[in-house]
Amino acid sequence: MMTVRQLLRTAVICVAAASSQAQGLDEALFPGLDRHSDESIRLHGLAQLYPGRVLFEAPQLTTVTESRVATRVEDLPREIKYVRLYRLDEAQAVLEAFQSHQALILDFRFLKSEDTAIDLFDHFATTGWTQELTTIGTVPAGLIETDLNDSYTLRDTPVIVLCNRETAGPFEAILHTLQGNGSIIAVGEPTAGHTGFYEPTVPNAWILNGEIRPDHDTSLVGSGFLPRIQIALNAEANYLTYHLYEAGTDITQLLRKANQTTAQSDDTLNDHDIPIETDQILQRGVDIIAALQTLQHQPEL
Repeated sequence: MMTVRQLLRTAVICVAAASSQAQGLDEALFPGLDRHSDESIRLHGLAQLYPGRVLFEAPQLTTVTESRVATRVEDLPREIKYVRLYRLDEAQAVLEAFQSHQALILDFRFLKSEDTAIDLFDHFATTGWTQELTTIGTVPAGLIETDLNDSYTLRDTPVIVLCNRETAGPFEAILHTLQGNGSIIAVGEPTAGHTGFYEPTVPNAWILNGEIRPDHDTSLVGSGFLPRIQIALNAEANYLTYHLYEAGTDITQLLRKANQTTAQSDDTLNDHDIPIETDQILQRGVDIIAALQTLQHQPEL
């Protein structure tokens, strides 16, 4: 059986051979073919064969936000703490403060970061959880190193993590690992699959030369991390329900009315503007916590 390296080499040879043969194609059937170099044809062929491993736009992993804070914290019904993250590298202190809070939702939607945030996630996982993390190729030094911290309080319930297709960065591999060991339950859409590191090649092309993986055999490049609870949303609904909060909407109004207080429900009824759509991903996270709380209070048989 061929190794991954041998398979890639074979694919490159095949694509390169095809691009050389392209010079003999009928230009009437392939107009403008002479304007494309063999290297350009090779890279576009690789991009089709291996999604996410050849990019034609510079990889950008910086969240665009007007927020001046790294996180925002809200109180939701059922004593839930909701933390929306904007800058992963600055969120350490806030998450440390809520590491033992039993009903916790972390919102990673629309978050892009170059960080793995291992030390941050160390507060929500059991000791030794990073052992299977690995890197392939060339990656930044110290990417998966951490000083494991035994001083935190182990949680009785998993953290609820919200994610979507705009959740992007090496930390996607961390989420995969944490969901696998039961430290988190992720809700939403598959993430972007930006767990790789790229080097520029011909003008306007970047090729994968390293990646972080949750284990040696699992690559998330181009496919992303799959949340346990997947919710299909169109792009418009995904964007609007998330950004209504950024526009000043009380976050509890994005939940079903059954989750709101009486006063909040009355305010909503008196509002004759466009009805506020429920944030389905956030609502499902609240529902999961409610179910876990109910199970905890069930009498033992």
